[in-house]
Formats: sequence, structure tokens, C-alpha cells
Amino acid sequence: MAWADSFIGRIPNAKLVIDADGTPFVSTKIAPQEYVEIELNIQHNALPYNIYFRRFDAIGGELENRLFAQVGDRDLALKSVLGITNKRINSFEFVLDGE
Repeated sequence: MAWADSFIGRIPNAKLVIDADGTPFVSTKIAPQEYVEIELNIQHNALPYNIYFRRFDAIGGELENRLFAQVGDRDLALKSVLGITNKRINSFEFVLDGE
């Protein structure tokens, strides 16, 4: 899974996760129960990387599953993940500061 290894070394706290269907994806935790994930899309006539934002409740139920980007190469996927992560962390801190 060389595609996943290239992201794991470059995204802070990124891990390889395998879902119940046996499909691997790269996941990074950005807040309690909030994750940004990269999935490899192997369908024909589609861009190879899907970037998702997923949020879960305290018992693991999925509250949000949002496709943020579909990109054609690893560098764009990396930029998308880092951009989403930074925006979410900054918005979360802004709200917690009470401003």
C-alpha cells in the first residue's frame, strides 16, 4: 500500500485504517470524534483520491460524512487534507475562545 505510506509520513498523526469491508484508507484525527480521511478510488472514469470529513458521536455513531474533495494526484490530496485540517482546527479554536 505505497499510496497510503506516502501520506502517513507527511500528515501529522495519520494512520492506516482498514474498514469492515477490508478497504484501506488513511485517517487523521483533528478533534475528539472528528477525522479527515483519504480513500483510494479505484473506479474507472473517476479521480483516484477522495477526501472526507467524518464526525462521530460519543458511542461511535456517524453524525457527519462529507466528501470535501476528489483529486487526481497525491500532492493535491495532501494539500486538501492539510487545508481541511487547518481550517477545522482554526474554526474549532475560534469558537472555543468565545469570540
